[in-house]
Amino acid sequence: MRVRVNDVVLYFDVDGCQLVPDGATMVERPTIVVLHGGPGADHSVFKPGFGAATEFAQVVYLDQRGSGRSDRAGPGSWTWERWADDVVDFCDALGIVDPILVGTSSGGRVALTAALRHPERVSKLVLDSVMPGSAKERLAVFERLGGAEAREVARRYWAGESGDEIREAWERVCLPLYSRKPGGDPDAADRLRRIQWNHDVLERFRHGLAARFDPWDRLDRLACPTLVLAGADDPVATESAARRLTEAITEAPARLHVLPNTGHGVFRETPEEAFELLRDFVTEGAEPGS
Repeated sequence: MRVRVNDVVLYFDVDGCQLVPDGATMVERPTIVVLHGGPGADHSVFKPGFGAATEFAQVVYLDQRGSGRSDRAGPGSWTWERWADDVVDFCDALGIVDPILVGTSSGGRVALTAALRHPERVSKLVLDSVMPGSAKERLAVFERLGGAEAREVARRYWAGESGDEIREAWERVCLPLYSRKPGGDPDAADRLRRIQWNHDVLERFRHGLAARFDPWDRLDRLACPTLVLAGADDPVATESAARRLTEAITEAPARLHVLPNTGHGVFRETPEEAFELLRDFVTEGAEPGS
């Protein structure tokens, strides 16, 4: 399905009902808006796994501008602020009054930016594998998981090197280390083929957009209950960065869960534990403290 939001047409999909029958009444379930990472990927990365959340919520998947089946618009509009405002305007267009934003990886950066820019419009926030660690921390995890070669390839890739050789090395050496599933992630190859990538967005991220994400001095303004999920073996959004993020949220209830033997993308890596935590958070709320 598609809806016009500002200057673009955005693609979205819906899983589960908002209203469900309960005897003689209809019970309204909360609505979760799920935001993909990449950046430049699409909502298909959440399917079919996120269907588990339909047991307790309605799930709305959104392809952000520039990605997937949504309008690409111009590169000048591929910013954290524009993506965040799109999410809120999208919810307004669909009449989603109290959305729960769930963002994974760079999608979590969009969700966090939306909650900071529009505190009155986000009821709850779930940040999965979101906050990048320092370069030193990330390279140390890559070396621990994949040795000196992985560290060097990651260093070159994040330094902005371009070309087929570094892209192939990144995909061959580093990407498999995002998962800590025994034997690797068996669905990774098919999942990557399903994505309608916009690699221009990813390159814009590598060459400047990533560095422009810096919410640290505003985290004390976050107003909604927040659930932070992190993998203990995530080589990108490191455990230490997740702890610093949670500690910096001082004016809203915030809860951190670090899952052992888990890489990047907690909902994909450890779905049973992740969806149990999500269900508790959505249906019961979060308690202060981490």
